[in-house]
Amino acid sequence: MKLIRSALAMVFLLSAFSSLAQTKLLQNREGVPLTNDSYIADKYAKLLAVPVDSITNHKLYALIEWFSSTPYKFGGSDVKGVDCSGLTYVIEKEVYSVIIPRSTLQQANFVSAKNVSDLQEGDLIFLKLGGTSVNHVGVYLQNGYFVHATSNMGLVLDNLTDPLIQEHFMSCGSVPGAIK
Repeated sequence: MKLIRSALAMVFLLSAFSSLAQTKLLQNREGVPLTNDSYIADKYAKLLAVPVDSITNHKLYALIEWFSSTPYKFGGSDVKGVDCSGLTYVIEKEVYSVIIPRSTLQQANFVSAKNVSDLQEGDLIFLKLGGTSVNHVGVYLQNGYFVHATSNMGLVLDNLTDPLIQEHFMSCGSVPGAIK
């Protein structure tokens, strides 16, 4: 009888562990549980003011979530510190399997230019924040929003319709070879 109970308990435990593995129990760096893709989809659907079912690129949004509390670090490209072009470099490499140049100006010269009305998730947005040429970059998401690393606030979402963003907007384009 004890043997049967032990066997049943083992079967129960194995099925419980199996279902846990399927739900992808993850945590961000602050320990907030990311129980599954639906948590991230719900969060970013609200932030971007889009329907939840439009958040389909879970790898992109999970990576943004992973970097969400990363401090700005000039020349950085990991969770210890990231700058704007480091963030775009990592996103394009990890999400779209494309290696792009590391600097903002090189990235601007690398993309295929397009109109704002034709932007797709994963395209790059270029701004001029002082100076005479492009010096800031972000990744387009949806509904006019893009993510970028700022020196004073870390990772932020901004909208292309914001007057301050429009004042600094320079160009946008798609990354050659990125499969979307």
